[in-house]
Amino acid sequence: MTKIVVVDDDVFILQLISEYLKKESYEVTSFSSGKTLVEHIRSDRPDCLVLDIMMPGVDGLSLLTQLREFTEMPIIMISARGEESDRIHGLELGCSDFLTKPFNPRELVGRVKAMLRLTKAGTSAPDDKEAVETDRDVCLAGNLCIFAEFRKVTVDGQEVNLTSREFDLLLFLSNHLERPFGREHLIQQVWSYDFIGDVRVVDDLVKRIRKKLAEYHSTLVINTVWGFGYKATVQEL
Repeated sequence: MTKIVVVDDDVFILQLISEYLKKESYEVTSFSSGKTLVEHIRSDRPDCLVLDIMMPGVDGLSLLTQLREFTEMPIIMISARGEESDRIHGLELGCSDFLTKPFNPRELVGRVKAMLRLTKAGTSAPDDKEAVETDRDVCLAGNLCIFAEFRKVTVDGQEVNLTSREFDLLLFLSNHLERPFGREHLIQQVWSYDFIGDVRVVDDLVKRIRKKLAEYHSTLVINTVWGFGYKATVQEL
């Protein structure tokens, strides 16, 4: 059974997160402080950690620093402050994803699943990795993550604001990495068959998506297939 550890000094939030994760058949261990967390992680070796930043005693960022000395497991940090400096500092120290309170617990569960699938993808055969990247609910492509149910896109934990059309096109291409599609096909996927207009509208949509992803240094890029259309590719940093 997959083991998840949750750490938060707010008892209500701790219980809420734990219950939602247990519904997904995860084995959940909860802590209201980080006092014995490091020792537990060393001995029990869980699969994922949900860690609050602001706690009495040792804070989450200090715990993250200690944990990254011996484990590369996915660590999702949560914070009530939502300050950009917290998110950047957490990512620099090695957290896998970042979520700001208040949050939808179903989204947290989605992010946990995404991190676990990403970890599995790193050690799986190519066919398994492809299956992960084409998951209907969570799409992973490089450092970009798409939560289809919530219509949300993040790059290294930072949310990218997209229009409805931009989201639909990005999701479709990301679910079919390296596969080229013509403009007419993309029109059918994003605008449906009742579209009337110039198929070059796809070009403008792609330009806007590229600009937004570049601002967040996304490793997923949309490449032009000259004389045909576009495809999504994950490139190395």
